[in-house]
Amino acid sequence: MAIIYLIRHGQASFGQDNYDRLSDLGHTQATRLGEVLSRRLDKFDAISLGSMYRHEETATNFLKAYDAGYAESNPQVNPGFNEYNHQEIMRVYRPEYSTARDMMVFIHQQDDPKAFFEQEFNAAMNRWISGKFDDQYSESWQDFNNRVHGALDSVIENNMGAKSIAVFTSGGPISLISQSLLGVDAHRIMHMNWTLMNCGVTKVVTTGSRRFLASLNEHTHFEGADNKHLITYT
Repeated sequence: MAIIYLIRHGQASFGQDNYDRLSDLGHTQATRLGEVLSRRLDKFDAISLGSMYRHEETATNFLKAYDAGYAESNPQVNPGFNEYNHQEIMRVYRPEYSTARDMMVFIHQQDDPKAFFEQEFNAAMNRWISGKFDDQYSESWQDFNNRVHGALDSVIENNMGAKSIAVFTSGGPISLISQSLLGVDAHRIMHMNWTLMNCGVTKVVTTGSRRFLASLNEHTHFEGADNKHLITYT
């Protein structure tokens, strides 16, 4: 039996031209998670992560606080754990979203920017998930499914005998894996994705051919008055 800890990256730079980097708060979140888990868990038998910069930054901060450097942890980099291209999905849905900056300007012109963005993002995602417009995207929904599940298969197969494996990834892959294990309809995946916190932890248990979700979006490391400012979702 092995436990796979799916760790969402720390807060990224939403709305910036380069989303793929942690904010200052994101670095703090990853460090806090490393400090807490170092007191709760034995060392991980294996470390894996996507190839995005925010995955590496999260892993680096986490491992330093976990009393294990990034290099000596010998992480396995697997692009299969990368996030879907949300900027492309939004851009294809509406031309006003041609760049991250244009998207933010357009959204903040609305009466209720937060509600409007959530509605727009859900609509854009449902369009992508439908499979009716696959030729308009560089990666279809089904291709995303295949690579994420392939990455999970790979990390299990390449670490036979490991009891605990940490995977640093993004909200999309975590939601997809959880949705699949729970049998949730694909069009409801965003109901799950919206709730995933930065540096939240989701546990998957595998026992041979059987896998099940042991916990979803754990975030007790951010609870309490001193840490509640660390709870973010981007």
